[in-house]
Amino acid sequence: MLETSKRISKYRNLLIIYVIYIIFWIIIVGILSVLIKPTARIALTRFSPSGDLLLELGLIFIIILPLSALIGLIIGGYLITPIILYLHKKIYGSKKYYGIQFEPRLDKIKIFSKSFFPVLMAINLSFIFLTPPVLESIVSDTLLTAFNLLFHILTRFFGEIILLTLTLGLATMFFSSVWFLKDSGIIYSNKKKIVNSNELIVLRSIGDWYQTILRSYAGIAAIITYILVVQDFFTRYIENFGVPENVYNIPSLILWLGLPFYLAISLIPALIVNDLIKKKRIKFVRKIGEKLGIKDTAIITFELRKDNGSSEDITNSLERL
Repeated sequence: MLETSKRISKYRNLLIIYVIYIIFWIIIVGILSVLIKPTARIALTRFSPSGDLLLELGLIFIIILPLSALIGLIIGGYLITPIILYLHKKIYGSKKYYGIQFEPRLDKIKIFSKSFFPVLMAINLSFIFLTPPVLESIVSDTLLTAFNLLFHILTRFFGEIILLTLTLGLATMFFSSVWFLKDSGIIYSNKKKIVNSNELIVLRSIGDWYQTILRSYAGIAAIITYILVVQDFFTRYIENFGVPENVYNIPSLILWLGLPFYLAISLIPALIVNDLIKKKRIKFVRKIGEKLGIKDTAIITFELRKDNGSSEDITNSLERL
């Protein structure tokens, strides 16, 4: 009972944010229903049986995107993580020393620090995949007929939202491996002992190594994506200047630019589950590491030298829990 109370207290702020997020999308759907004012029933995607554009949009943001991220978390954590660990050991194993660094449990879940780069990757992937043929194949004919010419940004926004139901799960799948590996405490170094060494020392977590690769792609790709979207918006806005309906592309662009924040909050259920299963996933990754020969406790010793030439020895020994 006490444990349950602590968990509720721990996740209270996250759950409040998520409830506000749900209310936000209910309001957005209401505003869009006033702005768009469809004369006939319009479906968002040809794959949905509801045939209601705004209902589908709300369901995607409130239910489907969080569920996609949750599925990506489980698949990436339990299927991709062992592969990354195996490949790193296979490629660098003969030149590196591996160990387990035991760290204290962190209680605070930081939404944006964890979700920022997965969200950027998801947006970029959806942008790449959203070619004109793909847009025509996933968006309903009624929506294309009603919005494609004058509401170009809004049409692209709807198309990307459909693809994000897949790409958000895919991005979370890759980054969940980072979370699994970092929390496991498995690290590697180019030296077995780092005391009194003149050699440049490399000491990294495998999770950090993998995260650097993913972040490099996600960050650069996202910047390029946003530049292209904004450029396309201004080009089409100037081309349709003077057309009354063209003004609706402005709030559409604002809605699109806010995607990183909406998607980051949609990851809250996945982040909570990720924290709830922390002990189990740490045990899982360390078992995989043990099978690969990673079982020693990492004892980190280093020396800090002051400007006057004197030295201060610092030893940080992390014992097995």
